[in-house]
Amino acid sequence: MKRETLASFFATLLLLVCTTTALANDPAGPEDTDTRMTEARVVEISDARIAVIARTGVEHVIAIDSADTTVRLEGRLVSLKDVREGDVVTVELDEKKPVKFAKSINLALPSNAGHVARVRP
Repeated sequence: MKRETLASFFATLLLLVCTTTALANDPAGPEDTDTRMTEARVVEISDARIAVIARTGVEHVIAIDSADTTVRLEGRLVSLKDVREGDVVTVELDEKKPVKFAKSINLALPSNAGHVARVRP
């Protein structure tokens, strides 16, 4: 009886370690939430809205405003005009507003490149 209990304990421990390791090595990165879309691709941008396709393949149209939406590239503030179609972004939504409104947009550098693919001012 002791041997079976001990074997069950070690099997459970091994399963826990394997599951934790698999979750830690998730290549998709942080998951999307109701107020955040990570690694979304910009498909359209104008002065009033940005359209992105999330990793799930769903397109989201989000309101933006140059006064209330901050845009960052490598931690520096940049302009909304620096966001272009094809950019990969993380969008944080303002949960206090009744419509989807971007309070911050973080531009991502390509993960497979050590430099920016296009020149930004």
